[in-house]
Amino acid sequence: MNTISKIHEDEADNTFIPLLSVLGVGLAVQRLFVNSLHFDHAGRLVFNYYANDDLKDSELFGFKTVKLACTNGLWYAGDQHKPTNVFLFFSAMEAIAFAHLNSSKFNGFGRCLFVALGVRPSKQQIYLLRKQFRECKFHTVFSNDLIGKVYDCKASLWLTNKDCSFTLADDIVTVTAVTENESPKSVIIGRSQFSYFSFHRQFGKRSNIKTHKPNDKNHLSFLGYLAQKKGF
Repeated sequence: MNTISKIHEDEADNTFIPLLSVLGVGLAVQRLFVNSLHFDHAGRLVFNYYANDDLKDSELFGFKTVKLACTNGLWYAGDQHKPTNVFLFFSAMEAIAFAHLNSSKFNGFGRCLFVALGVRPSKQQIYLLRKQFRECKFHTVFSNDLIGKVYDCKASLWLTNKDCSFTLADDIVTVTAVTENESPKSVIIGRSQFSYFSFHRQFGKRSNIKTHKPNDKNHLSFLGYLAQKKGF
């Protein structure tokens, strides 16, 4: 190993992001994300979302400030060249929390790509990812609430160039295929029973993604679980 390479390796080994360390995120996971964030003048973490190399929005995370992105842009971290697994999130901070809490399950997330879509994912974002990473296994890591579960279903549908509408009334979720047919297929699922798995079982759609939710059902997100664990 030459001297320059050794210096770069040493710098990576010494990566230390104070905000993430306070949350308990280890250095190995911090290294996964260090090139996909920067700091603003107040020391907050900044995650930029791009579309066609144009900056569309930014996510902010600090001790007293949290701003989520709402955009058609994307934030990337990890292996963008030859990933085998693509993980989808509403936010970059949720990606970091998930990686910290699940690193041992995925062997440090080698050949994995983390993608934050913002708080309103769109079919255009998913189409782009499907085109770029056609051979990859897709995972959704959305919130453990009705909105997150609906987007689990939406992402699965969009990956196969399909769509459905989801409406809620009297604690009943009605799922209707978006199609030109005069009598589109429709199913109803009780709100308390609704999930990606109940959707594809009742709608007759094959599962094509892996969903991830916190094991503790009292938490809506991995970041929420991690923050509470650290007393925030």
